[in-house]
Amino acid sequence: MRWIALSYKQTFKQPCKPQETTPQFDANSLFELAAHYSPMVCWRQDQHHEYAGWLVEVHSSFRLFGGAQALLSQLWQSAEEFPGELQLANHHTATGAWWLGKCAPAHTESDFLAMLSFNDNSLLSLPTHALDCDLKLQTTWQQCGFNRIGDLWRLPRDGFLKRFGAQALAELDSGFGVQNKLAPGAVSHTPANTFEQETELPFHSDRLDLIEHHAQTLLQAVCRWLKQQKHGARELQWSFKHAHGEEILRLRSAQPTDCLDTWKRLLHHQLGRMQFEDDIRNLRVQCAHSELLPNINTSFLPDPGKSLHNWDNTCDVLRARLGEQTVLFAATESDPRPEYSVVLQPVPLIKNSSIAFKKGDKTHTPELNNATLPCSAPRPLWLLPQPKPLQGKTPSWQAGGPWQLLSGPERVEFGWWDAQPCKRDYYCARDSNSSLVWLYQDLLEDNTRWFLHGYFA
Repeated sequence: MRWIALSYKQTFKQPCKPQETTPQFDANSLFELAAHYSPMVCWRQDQHHEYAGWLVEVHSSFRLFGGAQALLSQLWQSAEEFPGELQLANHHTATGAWWLGKCAPAHTESDFLAMLSFNDNSLLSLPTHALDCDLKLQTTWQQCGFNRIGDLWRLPRDGFLKRFGAQALAELDSGFGVQNKLAPGAVSHTPANTFEQETELPFHSDRLDLIEHHAQTLLQAVCRWLKQQKHGARELQWSFKHAHGEEILRLRSAQPTDCLDTWKRLLHHQLGRMQFEDDIRNLRVQCAHSELLPNINTSFLPDPGKSLHNWDNTCDVLRARLGEQTVLFAATESDPRPEYSVVLQPVPLIKNSSIAFKKGDKTHTPELNNATLPCSAPRPLWLLPQPKPLQGKTPSWQAGGPWQLLSGPERVEFGWWDAQPCKRDYYCARDSNSSLVWLYQDLLEDNTRWFLHGYFA
């Protein structure tokens, strides 16, 4: 294994003047750098010292980046963008890399690459204060003449355990890769499931171009968070706060995406349709739900799914510019009643495939499975908003009448447990204009009236 330590020294000193306040070290940005090279990223913070940072296991990523030296060189060059207090080191154990990062960090790229040849002997010359141990214990070691880790490592284990405690021995063992159940374990860091960030504008204004400029900064943070998890979002909720309240904006995408350009384009179009009652002071963005993005394999031949992706982007832009109800997605519900079998909504419906029907929170509602539902007769896509009662002569199977029955009946009986029961016999018929229509006879009424419910294309 090969561990890389990216550590820094936390400072808690207050500046003498407010103008001299220095920005704190951005641990989240440092995590983004570490997560680019390996999914195994662990946070470590000493309990008795002011050091904190990330530990990254990169051995499994050597082949992806062209070898150990190529990976370390690329990471070193990327880390140059961070402040000078960032300390880098690498070793075959996590604790060993942490000790080196605190007391003997690499000063140049060549020093960082030379650590690949370090072994356990390179840790023996480190000072004893590299260990995360109590200050009183550190003072005792100094009084006994133990100035180097090698001095402690050469002591008998039983005597060390008796005089200095199990925690100190576990810390020492972890640096040299010795099995010890009390040694601090490296627990992989898991980002939060939701994202929420708020920023205060340096001005109070209702100018859309200035508000959009600062909103794009929050969009960049959202997309970085999504890329870390390899997730995509379908909706981002925005809040534009002013002195008298806040304005809510929901950015929606037809498919989960982490593309910054896509979200910027949707934000630009939808902000252009907004009017604020007062000057905006704060911006807040929230992503409450994200989905795992599928792995995309490139192909020499044209991708048949690319046209679908372009169509989804077109629908997103139309909704952002013209309104949520401009483009609606049709989805089916496992409800035999035709008026409830198709739903229209701004985003595609995401459902659990194991449940075909679930009616709210009512305990008496049955749950049906798609496999248990019988195949129904052909149904039209064009349903009337309200069924139209038929006037005149009752439909029959004979030709020459205003309504000629062609096929049926199809019995639909459902919803006896709720307030909208249904018991109907559906027929395919032809009207006087030779149009193919869908009729039904309502069996719940005493006079069993006939209704026109839809047209076939």
